[in-house]
Amino acid sequence: MGIFSKNKKKKTLHNLDPNVTEQDIISMVNESHEQGHLRASEAAMIENIFAFDDKDAKDIMTHRADIEALDGDCTLREAIDIFDKSHFSRFPVYIKDLDNIIGTIHMKELLHFSLMPDEYQKKIRDIDGLIRKPQFIPETHSINTLFTQMQFQKLHLMIVVDEYGQTSGLVTMEDIIEEIVGNIQDEHDEDERLIIEKKPGVFIMSGKTPLEDVSERLDIDLSDVESEIETLNGLLMYLHGNVPEDGVNFYVNAFGYKFTVLSIKDRVITKVKVERIQ
Repeated sequence: MGIFSKNKKKKTLHNLDPNVTEQDIISMVNESHEQGHLRASEAAMIENIFAFDDKDAKDIMTHRADIEALDGDCTLREAIDIFDKSHFSRFPVYIKDLDNIIGTIHMKELLHFSLMPDEYQKKIRDIDGLIRKPQFIPETHSINTLFTQMQFQKLHLMIVVDEYGQTSGLVTMEDIIEEIVGNIQDEHDEDERLIIEKKPGVFIMSGKTPLEDVSERLDIDLSDVESEIETLNGLLMYLHGNVPEDGVNFYVNAFGYKFTVLSIKDRVITKVKVERIQ
């Protein structure tokens, strides 16, 4: 009998030894799933809860290259237009570059000031009450304690900085919740697929595809790749030997495949064609 049962539609734990380890419980969860006592989504959620305490902000953040932010010198009218075309409800605000983030703008405040046409030509950095004070956390901040902190302070977005104080990325409350329940798809999200198989042996991959996904899909061993490399973009920059320039395409032959870079944005590889070498 599996450790999980569905008595009166309520799942309970039976005869659980207080000395069992985390791995023991995960094994029990997998067994219960295989026996049909737990749905796949339920088993995954339980495993995610156990993994929750082992993850830091850097593991779940939106990386710097993917941050969408507002220049503090843009006008209120320009900010309204950007919000109107975006599905985000909050934007970081910076001066000159992302290493100088001065705060965040929430749609709530923007809607308030949008009723004041006299403010439209002002720079958003100069409008009192529009920009909220930024909240910064280190890359190593545990998402478990971060979740509690954001709940207590009623925060939805925090800026992640590295050991030198430079912006690494940002974390939202949605990012944290997704670590437990899985991806939350809203009506504005695009159906982004990191790997698309065009035909046998030929793939189109996003530059931000995790290396473990690349390894699994191509059936190649990437265990010898330096540990700090996490994405296909990082792997190709490592193999190429330098940081690519926008608009300059190149290819790399490695691991039995030809990796052709199709697009680069802000010196980050965004799209790659992968073909098995015959």
